[in-house]
Amino acid sequence: MWRAEDEALLSRLEDERILERLWLATTGRRAPHPARAAGLIACIARMEAGRRAREAADRGELELLVHVVREAPLEGMPPELLHHLALHLTRVAEAICEETPDAASDARLRALAAWLALVHEHRYLSELARAVAGSQLSPAELERAVDDAALDVIERLGREAEEGARSRTQRARAAWRTLARVAEACRVAGLATSAGLARRAMALADSKRRHALDAALSSIAEAMADASARGSLSGDALRILHPATTLWSWAEYDEAVERFVIDQVGDAAWELYRENRWDDLRALMATIDPLVDSLCRRIEENHEPMGYLASCAHMLIFRAETATTLSDQIALAEKALAICPSHRNARIVLCSYLCRQAIHTMERTGFFVGEKDIAAMEAMLGRAEGLNPTSRSLEEARRRLAAFKQRAYRRTP
Repeated sequence: MWRAEDEALLSRLEDERILERLWLATTGRRAPHPARAAGLIACIARMEAGRRAREAADRGELELLVHVVREAPLEGMPPELLHHLALHLTRVAEAICEETPDAASDARLRALAAWLALVHEHRYLSELARAVAGSQLSPAELERAVDDAALDVIERLGREAEEGARSRTQRARAAWRTLARVAEACRVAGLATSAGLARRAMALADSKRRHALDAALSSIAEAMADASARGSLSGDALRILHPATTLWSWAEYDEAVERFVIDQVGDAAWELYRENRWDDLRALMATIDPLVDSLCRRIEENHEPMGYLASCAHMLIFRAETATTLSDQIALAEKALAICPSHRNARIVLCSYLCRQAIHTMERTGFFVGEKDIAAMEAMLGRAEGLNPTSRSLEEARRRLAAFKQRAYRRTP
């Protein structure tokens, strides 16, 4: 005689089989699951779209089921399904984080979104907490545990990011990337980013990201300080700062790394500049150029961070001084001046470049010289004078232009 219990057992075994197929399709491997994990399939099957996905999966067609797990809107999902999704996707992320950290981050983000949706719904987790804790926790403690459920996930992500940031592990990268996308997780959960829970989650995630970066950068700062104390800063800076450039890429081009590198590199760059060690300065600048350019773009697009106007201009002038063509030198100095119009060194250097350009123009000009050519050189030197009126280069260029004009006018019929 076929009993209801037999039907339930068969259904659960079929759900376990489908879960194994889903796991294999998602992670590329086989793994044992706790029996309760198959509740994910049962919960999905209770929804209309999920029922069709369950039936297709029973035929070996997993596309619909994968879509429900990865992409179906969380709003309106039963809390029990949200709970199963959060646990399942966390296990998926754990399984694939070393091979595909970006996919692991996507899984962790959706798991976090499910937790946020559960905390927002509140009732399900409250009842679950009371059933598990019983009288061991006071009502206030139970409510606090429910409210912190999603924040605890962010805390764990922060620990993973900090533990692996120095060695740039893939696991830590997946955690870091998820922390950087908490606002997105809030939207996936159906929360407005202005809501209290969303604000708390985003603030905690930002704090954890900063803490992880500080931990990774602290050893670099210590090495730079040691090199400075030994008097070997200019020779060691390139080697010491190189890990910061890899950390910048690992941390998805975070602004904090850009600021750190520009803060750290200044003394070494000035030493090389004063000693005319142009090849060493060129190599140092080439290493940090992408970070400098990124911070310059932030300033140009958002007028922030204002405190780095002069520092970015310094870096561009160092790069200009090591450029191999005068046109590149002028372009870089112009960019430095655009970022920081009051930058004294940028004004002095650009004045010198413009004077040199005017002299080169005179030297290249052939027999026929028009009024427009002379007017262009006069305008160039006029701009140079506005930048640095006491420049010796300007005095020499003015003298050369006067002689050039006399020759030109004598040749004019």
